[in-house]
Amino acid sequence: MHTTTEPALRIRTVPVAWSRGDLRILDVRDDLSRVTRANGEIVGYVDRVDVAGGTAYRARRYVSTERRFVEFPNVWSADDAVDCLRWG
Repeated sequence: MHTTTEPALRIRTVPVAWSRGDLRILDVRDDLSRVTRANGEIVGYVDRVDVAGGTAYRARRYVSTERRFVEFPNVWSADDAVDCLRWG
């Protein structure tokens, strides 16, 4: 008899969208968040990176005039990565 298992429904336990200062953060995937201003302008992305010491976070600022991303160094918290986009 062949049995199939349905994919498990995954319920998020953290908010999908949140704010930090004047920025809005929307979780696109479990390991990727989009950072925008209140008017919808994309500031950049924060993604989770697995490193030897654990989990780090990388901020990538979107430069619209050049249509490219500028990467910041990895940091140890998602809030610090958002602050890189906020202040950097």
